[in-house]
Amino acid sequence: MNFEEYIIKNDLGIVEKGYRFSELTTIGCGGKIKLLYTPKDLPSLIQAFCFIEENQLSFFPLGNGSNVLALDHDYDGIVIHLRKMPYSYTIEKDILDCSAFYPTSKLAYDLAFEEWGNLSFLGGIPGLLGGAIYNNSGAYKDDIKKHLIDVTYINSAGNLITIANKDCAFGYRKSIFHYIDGIIISARFSVKKEKTIEILQQRAMQRKLSQPLESKSMGSIFKNNPLIPAWKVIDALGMRGFHLDDAAVSAKHANFIINTGKAKSNDILRLIELIQRRSSLEFGIQLTYEITIV
Repeated sequence: MNFEEYIIKNDLGIVEKGYRFSELTTIGCGGKIKLLYTPKDLPSLIQAFCFIEENQLSFFPLGNGSNVLALDHDYDGIVIHLRKMPYSYTIEKDILDCSAFYPTSKLAYDLAFEEWGNLSFLGGIPGLLGGAIYNNSGAYKDDIKKHLIDVTYINSAGNLITIANKDCAFGYRKSIFHYIDGIIISARFSVKKEKTIEILQQRAMQRKLSQPLESKSMGSIFKNNPLIPAWKVIDALGMRGFHLDDAAVSAKHANFIINTGKAKSNDILRLIELIQRRSSLEFGIQLTYEITIV
């Protein structure tokens, strides 16, 4: 029995053909997907993931597609589409227990409206909470690591495993989940009462002015160097607004690469590599990208 037959027989969600990564990622690039699987609920996801692992099928979990560059060639595997998964949170004794499928920015606002404010730094981070944990996302000198208690994920055997913050190997835009074959499903955080809704709204206005939110992008491309922000390096190279076909360095924010029309993933990659090469040759600075390439 193949994967599609197994999902239909067990009523585990929807399997679709004909989708492209360009339809599912915020940069609007990427080739055809063999199978797109949208789980019905968490038990369905766990059962389907067990089948994938038992049969050694290739897969890629995709949330909002905001930090992903899929290559132009066809993807001969299963994309597990998590954006439509149900999500919720509860708070008890200053501990937030939250689904990893919660849209990150929405979570920050929902908490802030209830005056739980110390996770307000998540307000400008696109994607789902699971992706933010995966990359130890952060902003405004704050990050996931500082607040997380523990994370629960599905491992390759289909078991639910919970690991504490100290075992997550968090670093700058990285975690142990870069090396684990599994899917993050929930997490617990320490939260505290704090009025931050006005700060969130002010930051949203600042981002609107300083970031190309109206354009197709993946968010920030490069990790910041310990001594100098990546955007300053790109500016010093004179590459703000630089075009390579339909791939361009944003004129609003030099650490954003945007798709101005029908850019291919190869165009985006060529531009990334050109910036990296020039930064290394001219300044001796190695710029490392923080996006996921599929």
